[in-house]
Amino acid sequence: MSPKRITYIAFVCLLLVFATQVYLVFDQLKTTHASLTRESNAILEEAFRSELNIRHKKYRHLTYVDTLTILQPPTKANSVNYNGSKMSNYSDNSLGLIDLAINTEVSKKVPINLSKLDSITETILQKRNINSKFLINIVDPTTGAVIKHSDKEFNATILLVPSKLLQIDFHNKVSLELVLVNPFSLILQRMGLMLISSLLLTIICVLAFRFLLRTLARQKQLVTFKNEFLTTIAHELKRPVASLTLNLDCLSMPEFIDNKLKREQLLRKSMHATTELYATINMIVALAKLEEGLLVLNKEPINLKDLFDELKTKFINDSAKKVVIETVYQLEDFSISADVQLLSQCFANLIDNAIKYSSKEVLIIITLQKTGKWIIISIKDNGYGIPDDKLPVIFDKYMRVHPDKTNINGFGIGLNYVKTIVEKHKGEVEVKSHLGKGSEFSVLLPEVNS
Repeated sequence: MSPKRITYIAFVCLLLVFATQVYLVFDQLKTTHASLTRESNAILEEAFRSELNIRHKKYRHLTYVDTLTILQPPTKANSVNYNGSKMSNYSDNSLGLIDLAINTEVSKKVPINLSKLDSITETILQKRNINSKFLINIVDPTTGAVIKHSDKEFNATILLVPSKLLQIDFHNKVSLELVLVNPFSLILQRMGLMLISSLLLTIICVLAFRFLLRTLARQKQLVTFKNEFLTTIAHELKRPVASLTLNLDCLSMPEFIDNKLKREQLLRKSMHATTELYATINMIVALAKLEEGLLVLNKEPINLKDLFDELKTKFINDSAKKVVIETVYQLEDFSISADVQLLSQCFANLIDNAIKYSSKEVLIIITLQKTGKWIIISIKDNGYGIPDDKLPVIFDKYMRVHPDKTNINGFGIGLNYVKTIVEKHKGEVEVKSHLGKGSEFSVLLPEVNS
């Protein structure tokens, strides 16, 4: 499956998860709203009974008559036709009709006190931990018009939780209604766990999707780089192998067998191709071992003067360009304990780069000197030079300074290898360069390298 298709699938999944979270939050909001409505119904009935009890006591004090004594069974003389269509509102409350009858009689002498009802309702709300603003309305149930409301003023709001209409008078047809105004804090409190979990899951999904995109982009870069790297390796390794194959084929021809000069030339080129192939493989293996922590230096005494004399002869004889290498030795003896093979490959890389990244006439000046505890090896050339913005990163792995300008194949690991091996010998590498004028690499190695 392609990364693009995986991205689309992941994006669709993220949208589905987000939509699911929105649906769950909305469903929880509806559930919470319904729960608040049921609580409002119970609170209003409780508050009304409490307020009715207060008025009932006052009514008895004024009339010295218990309302129950005047609630006679209906007869043809005192019967009233009541509309029983609202009786379902009291189906869960056996005292509802009795309260309604008592209120109808008591209200003739002691009308309902909205201010007292408001105070009682506030007390009940606090007991139920409902800290919300509220209104109590007297409503005409037939039209829904508000006849009177408690002495509170609130601006219009989009979030109201009204109770059901509680009918309190059959004759005058009036009902009570409790309205919770903007109960956001209560809803958030009851939906807190749901909201927090939804938010966290959404954030996790977004972060996971972002991580997936970055991972896919990184993998795409790695695949591209791997293909380019393998192509470069194949080309670089094929070149010495092809040279070696050609030389060996020529050596098997009769005209080269008796020609000593040509035979020696072919043998020298074959040795050079073999050495180049071996050095390239060793460089890749050394870097791989270093990353795994398995690289061990095989140190032995070495005179750097002799090492550079050999490198000078090799590069002058084998280069297709006109190469002049000048050596300046402060002393005759620059003995050091080091891994000869690895260190020789380091300096060979620096000289090879100086030749590659130069014009047809190459001038290289190699200087060896001692300064304090350091042996300083300087390799200066008259090549293309390095731009200032590239100097801080030239030792990074796979970094190449002039890939387009010079059309020179390479791995981009040569300078990284140099820095790695020198630091493994407890040394340092420095570079100075001027674009168009050349570069100077200085390798500092400790005089006593134990």
